[in-house]
Amino acid sequence: PAARIAFWGAGVGALAAAGLALAASSAGWHGFVLLAGIASVAFLLLYALAAGEGAGRALAAPGRSERAESALARAALEAVADPVLVADARGRAIWANPAYHALARKAVGLGAALGAPTPDRVWPGSASAPIYRLARAAGKGESAREVLPALDAEGPGFVAVVNPMDEGRAVWRFSEARGTGEDAPPAPDWSEHAPVGLFLADSEGRVLSANATLRRWTGAGADQALKLSDFLAGDMAKTLVRTRGAQGVKRLDARMLAREGVETPVVVALEWDEARPPRMRGVVYGLSQTGAPPGVEQAIASQTAGRTGRTFDDMFASAPFGVARLDGVDPQDAIIEDSNPALVQFSAGAAIPGARFADLFDWSGEEDAEAVFAAALSGSGEPVGLSLKAGEDARDVHLFLAPARSGGRVAYIVDVSPLKALERQFAQAAKMQAVGQLASGVAHDFNNMLTVINLNTDMLLASHPVGDPSYFELQRIRSTVARARGMVRKLLAFSRKQTLRTETVDVTDAVSDCGVLLRQILEEWVRLDIRHGRDLPFIKVDRTELDNAIVNLATNARDAMREQGGGALTVTTEALDAEAVRAAGATDPRPGPWAAIHVADEGTGMDEDTLAKIFEPFFTTKPAGQGTGLGLATVYGIVKQFGGYLFARSEVGRGTTFSIYLPGHADEPEADTDDAAEDVPDRRPAPVPSDPAPADMAGRGRILFVEDEVQVREIAAKLLVKRGYEVVEACDGEEALEILEDEPGGFDLIISDVMMPGLNGPAFLEKAGDKIGEARIIFISGYAEEEFSQMLSSAKGVSFLPKPFSLSALAAQVKEQLSK
Repeated sequence: PAARIAFWGAGVGALAAAGLALAASSAGWHGFVLLAGIASVAFLLLYALAAGEGAGRALAAPGRSERAESALARAALEAVADPVLVADARGRAIWANPAYHALARKAVGLGAALGAPTPDRVWPGSASAPIYRLARAAGKGESAREVLPALDAEGPGFVAVVNPMDEGRAVWRFSEARGTGEDAPPAPDWSEHAPVGLFLADSEGRVLSANATLRRWTGAGADQALKLSDFLAGDMAKTLVRTRGAQGVKRLDARMLAREGVETPVVVALEWDEARPPRMRGVVYGLSQTGAPPGVEQAIASQTAGRTGRTFDDMFASAPFGVARLDGVDPQDAIIEDSNPALVQFSAGAAIPGARFADLFDWSGEEDAEAVFAAALSGSGEPVGLSLKAGEDARDVHLFLAPARSGGRVAYIVDVSPLKALERQFAQAAKMQAVGQLASGVAHDFNNMLTVINLNTDMLLASHPVGDPSYFELQRIRSTVARARGMVRKLLAFSRKQTLRTETVDVTDAVSDCGVLLRQILEEWVRLDIRHGRDLPFIKVDRTELDNAIVNLATNARDAMREQGGGALTVTTEALDAEAVRAAGATDPRPGPWAAIHVADEGTGMDEDTLAKIFEPFFTTKPAGQGTGLGLATVYGIVKQFGGYLFARSEVGRGTTFSIYLPGHADEPEADTDDAAEDVPDRRPAPVPSDPAPADMAGRGRILFVEDEVQVREIAAKLLVKRGYEVVEACDGEEALEILEDEPGGFDLIISDVMMPGLNGPAFLEKAGDKIGEARIIFISGYAEEEFSQMLSSAKGVSFLPKPFSLSALAAQVKEQLSK
């Protein structure tokens, strides 16, 4: 409308200017020229406006047509039954028709609902190569065509066509393949790369075709002409040709000429097709990427380097177990054809080709070769245990037998010597644990019986003093009880059930003090030499038990040197670290400083068999009646309770060295003051006085006596009552707790057994709490668990009296505690 107004305004202006020009002609020449120029400009403007309006109309009409055509084209693409996708230059989906969306939902699932997925998501995996080629062609502005596989096992394949558009965009169209001809989806050619060689030959021995596997084995190119004689050694090619006329499949053993002239045994299976002309179809096997006879793995490895890895025989060659190929089906009479290096090493060089397979094993035991091999061939899959000869030694092995492709057998031999050694160690540990539990249980009951005997003997001795006819017999009973007590202590040390009172000890001082005791028990023909190391760490041990361990080792050393008329016993201390302890044989030593005590003698020494058994309980090399076999087992148990290690080195004729390794402790020992002595009471039983005065043992006080063994409780309570104490008895921890609940703080002293059924001594003490009041505690026991030893080492106001104890020791301990 604005253009029209301007048009008609310009026209009117032009006419007005022309009229004025005519009317003004009388005004002079100059006025006429001015008005004529205005009219010309107006006419030019009129013409331009008219031309512009016409052009606008001409342009407006095609725009409407293009929009209509675009909508029509889009509707047509959406109606196409084939999936269609429009993608940009980067391959991203711009638009897709409903058929493509349906196809995407079928392939991708719910993930396709957010938009049209790209073709590489619809056809992942095996179709990635043709999809890539199509995308690359679209990026170059070229058309391309590829055949894509089906999306599922039952669906059809697809033919994909991509056509370029402007600005790098492209149209992708997918149509179902017809199933035949060039549109058929490509079928994988299994024969080309099958794990066997395939060939087709004529009656003259010319190879008409061969698969890629056979050509790779022989090193022949894809276009190189082949003859059977090119890859079969000897007259085998002629033999194959002469089989013409044979019915069915013929199987022949042959030798193949592989690359670099290596001959390899293979099997050729062939069948003749008597069509005109006659042809031979053959299969070569026994040689493949996953199973190559010896001598060919190098050729295959060079062909498959960086692609398939090592070959089958190459893996067996470096396998950690033995493999042998046998020439017969009966392993009892079979000869070894080939063996891998591991088996040659296991057998100390005996498993070589030509050797009899059965001769590799040790049949000196109860094993029957026929029964053993029959079990291996039974097909149960279970291994058969055998002893493989390895020179002068033997190895425990497991034997597996399997059929070979060549008709013989393959033997797999697994060395299980470390496993068997571990089993023996586990069995030995289980046996030691069982013996330890038995020993600790026996010691507990035996200690109670010895306590009853000891207390009754003390009571009889009070009424049968020196000069009485029965005095000598009572003293003999007492000395026998003392010997039995020593035996029980050894059992407890072996089973690691001693009740320890640990303290921080200076190694140098401990060994020096023990040296005084050693000089008393060693004979004059034994020379004692003590050598102290420098910078020794402190250790936390029970001083008495450490002395017992060193004395035990010294006593054994003395006996070992007796037959040689004497020698030197050297005790050496040394400071070292955890790595040195590990190097000595410790499995997992605690990090930090360690102290070592070496006890070396110049005795007869021990062989390896004896050395392996010395720490076993009841094992002894001494004559009958001269040793119990508990000495070294006791030392071992003591050291283990301290968290240490005990090792022995020995050589026949040159002596033995025992090494005790103990972990260092950071705290220094406390000063030996009277206050310290009160805070840490000595756990050792007081020496038994020969004839104590009754007045010294008398006292006053109320005592709660907790003991599950009736005879021990009754005799001990009876003797304490005779000495002036008031005693209340309790048969276990629960009854004692009930008594304290009724009379909280009503006792001056509590004497309790440690090991009791139900509520034991420490648990009773913990539950009693403040009901105990100011009462002192005396624990009595033959043995206790490690936790009690730790509690006893740190508790204040708690003392310990080991069973079996005497009357004087009990009375002295009670009076000492009540006087504090």
